Amino acid sequence: MDDTGQNQANIGSPDAEPMKNPPGDLRYAAERPMVVWVFGIMNIILGCYSLVHMVYGLLNFINGFDKITETGILDFLVIVIGFGLSIWLILLGFGLLAMKRWARRGSVLYGWLQVTLMVIFFSAMFIGLRHAPWIFLAYIIRDSALSVIYWLYMILLLIFMKTEKVKRAFGAVGG
Repeated sequence: MDDTGQNQANIGSPDAEPMKNPPGDLRYAAERPMVVWVFGIMNIILGCYSLVHMVYGLLNFINGFDKITETGILDFLVIVIGFGLSIWLILLGFGLLAMKRWARRGSVLYGWLQVTLMVIFFSAMFIGLRHAPWIFLAYIIRDSALSVIYWLYMILLLIFMKTEKVKRAFGAVGG
């Protein structure tokens, strides 16, 4: 037996089974689609960026704790949800790099969840725009460029994680 669980005596015979890629084995990286590497690394980077952003938001929230309003409670909910989603995105990134099936499925779910949350967020922004246009207009201008990039990333994540090549690659490794 070799380190992949295959019997060495069977390898040259015509009835030998093809060698399966052990999950997370970097020796078979050539069979891993490049898009998996790209999205795995990008998930980790964006997850870490989002985590730092949530820590900054939490510190701001704590500093202004004596001035809690309705928007302050909403900000706190966004921070709590953001922490969870940031950690989830980082885990998905490491899972994609290790070629775990749950990471591909989780990335697709994460993409759909983020698109849904962004639609809800922008709907709330436009509702708020009618009530206090000077405040929400500043948020929209500030967040528009980042939101477009983030939406584009989520849509590309959804498209590429659902391609046949990626599905086949994750189906071949198990786990």
